[in-house]
Amino acid sequence: MNLKSISKKAWIRIISIGLAAVVALTVVLVVVLGGKKGSKKRDSIVIMSEELSGLFNPFYATAGADMDVVGLTQIGMLTTDDKGKPTAGDEHATVVKAFDYETQGTGDDAKTIYTFVIKNGLKFSDGKPLTMNDVLFNMYVYLDPVYTGSSTMYSIDIEGLQQYRTQQNLSGDSNTDGGISEQAAGMAEGRLLELLDLYEAKGKKGDNSYKLTDAEMRAAIAAHSVSVDFKAAVATDKQQGEWAESKYNEILLEDYEFTLETFKKELQNDFKSAKESFDVTTMPYSEHKDLLENDIFKFFLYEGEITAKYAENKGKLDRTKIEKFEYKLKPEDYTEETAIERVFTDKTMYHLNEILGGRWGTTGTIRTQYTADAIDVILQGRAKADGSLEYPNVSGIKSLGHTENLNKVTVKGTDYPIAREHNDDGTPKNSTEYDVLQITVNGTDPKAIYSFGFTVAPAHYYGSANGTGSDVVIDIKHDKFGVEYASSDFQSKVIQSQKHVEVPVGAGAFMATDADNSDSPSGMGFWNSNIVYYKANHNFMFPVKAEKLRMQVVSPSNAIDKLKNGEVDYITPQFTKDNSEKLTAMKDDGFVSLDAWQLGYGYVGINAGKIPDENVRKAIMAAMQTELACEFYAEGTCEPIDWPMSRVSWAYPFQEDGITSKLPPTEIDYTQWNAGDPEKTEDDYDAAITTINSYVPGGYSKKIIFTIAGASITDHPTYAVFKNASELLNSQGWNVEVKADAQALTKLATGSLEVWAAAWGSSVDPDMYQVYHKNSTASSVKAWGYSDILAPAASATDFSYEQEIIDDLSKIIDDARSTMDQNERKPLYEQALTKVLELAVEMPVYQRKTLYAYNSKTITGLTSEVNPYTSPLEKIWELELVR
Repeated sequence: MNLKSISKKAWIRIISIGLAAVVALTVVLVVVLGGKKGSKKRDSIVIMSEELSGLFNPFYATAGADMDVVGLTQIGMLTTDDKGKPTAGDEHATVVKAFDYETQGTGDDAKTIYTFVIKNGLKFSDGKPLTMNDVLFNMYVYLDPVYTGSSTMYSIDIEGLQQYRTQQNLSGDSNTDGGISEQAAGMAEGRLLELLDLYEAKGKKGDNSYKLTDAEMRAAIAAHSVSVDFKAAVATDKQQGEWAESKYNEILLEDYEFTLETFKKELQNDFKSAKESFDVTTMPYSEHKDLLENDIFKFFLYEGEITAKYAENKGKLDRTKIEKFEYKLKPEDYTEETAIERVFTDKTMYHLNEILGGRWGTTGTIRTQYTADAIDVILQGRAKADGSLEYPNVSGIKSLGHTENLNKVTVKGTDYPIAREHNDDGTPKNSTEYDVLQITVNGTDPKAIYSFGFTVAPAHYYGSANGTGSDVVIDIKHDKFGVEYASSDFQSKVIQSQKHVEVPVGAGAFMATDADNSDSPSGMGFWNSNIVYYKANHNFMFPVKAEKLRMQVVSPSNAIDKLKNGEVDYITPQFTKDNSEKLTAMKDDGFVSLDAWQLGYGYVGINAGKIPDENVRKAIMAAMQTELACEFYAEGTCEPIDWPMSRVSWAYPFQEDGITSKLPPTEIDYTQWNAGDPEKTEDDYDAAITTINSYVPGGYSKKIIFTIAGASITDHPTYAVFKNASELLNSQGWNVEVKADAQALTKLATGSLEVWAAAWGSSVDPDMYQVYHKNSTASSVKAWGYSDILAPAASATDFSYEQEIIDDLSKIIDDARSTMDQNERKPLYEQALTKVLELAVEMPVYQRKTLYAYNSKTITGLTSEVNPYTSPLEKIWELELVR
C-alpha cells in the first residue's frame, strides 16, 4: 500500500518502491508559458504537484509529491498491464527484456526461481550505461540491514537473505532477524534518553519546569560522563576499549546538534501548514477572520504561543465559540524567519525534553536514525577479525554471467545467450548476449514479483557523498556491490547526501534541469519557487516528444479555471458535483474528461502510541460519520466502505453477490456510526453519544488533534467527518481540535500525529506486510504507534491488548503470503482486516473515483482508456503540445 494525501488534488504515491513507481503517474499536468502569460510561445508542459518536502531520493522519499518528482526520472525493472499484472519487454519502458518464474519442489523444500533478462543498450540521462551493476547496487541498498526507507523487499524470504542481514546462520522463521531489531530499538531508546535525562537534570527549575540555554546545554554535554547504555548504543566492545571518554562527548554533542537541526526543519514545515490550517468559514474561527489573515498569527496559534479562550456553557467549555485570544507576542513584530526562530529558541530552551520525548515529529526521526546506528554497531561486532563478512552476499541473488557456468537461459520458450565477459563499464562485451538476474525464494510469495519491479537508480551517482561516483567499487564476482554493509553513515551521509536528496538522476523519460535548461542543475535550480524543472532525456529508450516539462505546486481550488483559460492542459480535480458540471459545460470547447475507480481508499488513522487506550480509540471512531465524506463528491463517484482495503481488490470481503460489502463482526460496530442508515436523525446522534460514553464515560480531557493531511482544511472530503466528530466529542467534555497539515504525510513517517485523515494507494497485490506486520520497518507502522507498542523496554503503558492482536495479525499476513492460490488467500485477508479493525488504529471511510480532464486542443499523446491500473499519462514520453 502507498500512503496518500486526499486534499482536492490528485492522489499521489508516497511509499511506492516497485511497480507502483513505474505505473503511469497519477498527477496533474498543467502547461505554462515560457514567461509571463502571453509573453512568448509556450514550450513547457508542467505537472501540478502537492506541496513538496524536497526529499527527491528514490530510496528515501516519503511524501507522495516528492515520489512523483523522482518518478519522472526513473524506470523500473517491470511495469504493469491494464489488468495490473507485471509485464516487461522491448515494447515497455522497463529494465527487463523478459522474465518468468516457477516453483520447484513441494512443501518445506519448495523454492520459487525468478529469472530476469536485462536489456542491453539502456542508458541513464547522463549517458552512462544501466547494467547489472546498477541492478544489484539497488537491491543491496534495499536489503541492507540499516536501510530505513519504505521498501520491504527484505520481507521476502530470499535464499540466504537472513544470513546476510544478521551475519548468523539462522533457520526457521523467514522474518526473524535474530533479535537485532528489538535489541537495536532498546539501544536507540537508551541513546535518546541520555540527552533527555541530561537536560532535565541540569535544567530543572521547579515542578515540571525546565530552562537551559544553548550555551548551558553544550557546557553540560562537555562535562557529562555518559552512561553504559549510551556507550553500548554508539560503539562496539572493541571500540569502547579504544575510545577516550571525550569521544562519547563528541557523539553526544552531535546528537544534540542533530536534534536542533531536525527540529528547525519541523518548525519550517509547520509554518507552511499553519497557513491553511484554520477554517475561517465556520465557528469558532469565523468571528476572528481578520486576525487569521496574518500568517505569523496563525503560526503562533498553531504552535501554542497564542491560545484561544473559549466561552462557557452550563459550566462546560463551548469550543464552538472563542471569546478572545491570549498572547504576549505581537505578530506584527515578526517575519517568518524571526517567528520560527522565536519558537525554536523557546521550545529548545524550555521544552527540549518534549522535543526528545515524543511530543514532536523530531522524536521519530531521531529514533529511526539511532536504531539504524545501533544495528550498525551490532553487526560491526559480528564481523571477522579482519573486518570481512562471514556471509558477504545474498546467496539467492545471482548474476548468472558473473558467478555461474551457464551459456544460456530459456525464458518463456526463448533462448537468451548469457554474457560471460564484460567491459569496464559493466556492459556485456558481446551485444548479442545478456546479463541475467536470478533470484531464489524459499517457498512461494505472491508479493515477490511486485517487489522485484523496483526502479533502478545509477550506482555511479549514489555511490559517493559528492555525487562523482569516484569511490564506487562494484565487482560482482568478488561480492562487491557498491554498498557499505550495515553502515549507518553510508545510508545517511552518502545515499542521502544533500546532492542526492535534492536532484534525482535515472533512466526515465525526463531528466532534472533548471530554468536555464542546464544538464547539471543545483538543488536550488531544480526546485525553485515551487517549480520543478525537467528536460527530455534523449537517452531514454523511446523518443520523448515533449522537450521541456515542469512540476508546479498549484492550488486545486482554481485548477478547472486554469484549464479553461488555457494555463492548464491536464488536471485531476476531485470528482465533486460542481467540478463535474463545469467540465460538462466545457465539453464542446474541446475539453475531455475521463474517470476510473481508484485503486485505493480513504481512511482515518489513530496512533495507538499516542492514544494507548483502545477504548478511547474506539470512542473516536464511534463519533465518525463516514457518509459525510462521500457528500463531498458527485453522486455515484464515492462509496462508504466497511473494511480497510480498496473495493477494487479481489480480496475485499464482499457478500456472495460480489457487489455488497460484508459487514465486520458485531463487536466492531464502533466503525459503523450510522449503521448504514442514510437518514441522519437525532436518534442516530443520541445513539452515537451513547456508544461514545460506553467506551469513555465522562469524556476525555486530554487534548487531541485531528489532522487533515492536505494543504487546506476545508478542501478535503474528510473535513466534514472530522468537524462533526469533534463537535460531538467536545459536547461530551472532550478536547478535540481539527487542523490541516500540508506536511502531514512526512510527519506520519515519524509517527508524530495522533488522529489523521489520509488515503492509501493500494498496490495490485493485497499483501498487508508493509503496513501492518510487526517486522515491517516501513514508515506506515510508525504511524500506528508500533514503535511504542512493540518497544522492548518496560513501559508504564500496558500494550498487551495491542501486542496480542499484532502478533495474530502478523501470523495471518505470513500465512497469506505462503500460497499463490487466491481462493486460499482471500479468507485469510478477511481475518487480517478484522484484526486491523479490532486494533482500532484504522477506520475505513470511502472508495472514490478519479476524475481526469484535459484540453484536446492543446495536448495530445494521452491514453484514452483508463481503469484502476492505468491513467492518461501511462506513456508520458508520448505527451506533447499541439502546435
